[in-house]
Amino acid sequence: MAKYPLMSPVVDFVFKQIFAGAYKESKTLLMDLLNAILGLKEEEKIEEITYLNPYNDKEYKEGKISILDIKVKTQDDKLIDIEVQINNKDSYRKRALYYWAKMYAETIEEGEAYETLKRCVVVNLLDFKLLPETDKYHSVFRIKDIQDNYELLEDLELHYIELPKFKEQENITSMGELEKWLVFIKEAGNESKQEIVTGIRKESEVIDMAGKILETLSQDEAARQRYYQRQKWLLDEKSMLKYQQIQLARVLEQGKKEGEMKGIKKGIKEGIKKGIKEGEKKGIKEGEKKGEMKKTVQVVKESLAAGLPIEVIAIITKLSEEEILRIKDET
Repeated sequence: MAKYPLMSPVVDFVFKQIFAGAYKESKTLLMDLLNAILGLKEEEKIEEITYLNPYNDKEYKEGKISILDIKVKTQDDKLIDIEVQINNKDSYRKRALYYWAKMYAETIEEGEAYETLKRCVVVNLLDFKLLPETDKYHSVFRIKDIQDNYELLEDLELHYIELPKFKEQENITSMGELEKWLVFIKEAGNESKQEIVTGIRKESEVIDMAGKILETLSQDEAARQRYYQRQKWLLDEKSMLKYQQIQLARVLEQGKKEGEMKGIKKGIKEGIKKGIKEGEKKGIKEGEKKGEMKKTVQVVKESLAAGLPIEVIAIITKLSEEEILRIKDET
């Protein structure tokens, strides 16, 4: 009976041990997984691979944390990079494209013809949702004409497999090879999902080999300590990322509030300034109006004293006879 529960293959340390470790079956397992991911026909299937960065025990010496990916070259010189990522950070869409570009550039030596550039494929196995534009769990990108949909070159191919979007079927026999692999990778370390994982292992001899490696690996004390170390580092990184997102949201909210407050203050200040100007203009106009009226009243009084008829004074001052009589009565 197993002493320890099974590790999760989603953790990159475990994934690399299974598919690129010291086990003689690892190469067979990786080729089968890649054939399922790439959807290759029988005559196109990968039959041989060379590890370009095999697992090295020194990656974990003295607590050093490395980025664990798997790079292989197939029998037809195609290069494939498999990335297992738990955390969404560093603009991952561009990051994956950068991985491809870097690998593509490494396939040509200085002075060689561009014709020697090799086809490069990057497979991103993600434990988070990256592409809100689609509900598909497996998305494939190539270089194609946006209108006629023909392919410019087959040299670029990016695969994104978003595990949170993947929902296993209840009927194991109706699952495709990729679906079976994804159930194993996603759920093999989940005790509540052992029934379906066991069922898949019975259906697939290759996945059962992966299960046996996982069982052996999970009971190895040194491997478990490295697994715990990697798991802790990944969880700490996820927590830090979450904290940074919360802090950023707070800063943005505070900036928004401060911006609104500055806007209100600026609005009040400009409103007061505008009000003063309008008040000054209105006051000037009213003052001018009163000054003109005062002069007109004086003309009326002087004209009355000189004995000018009221109708004549009305013509001079442009006042009505009633207004002139009222001024006369007030005198």
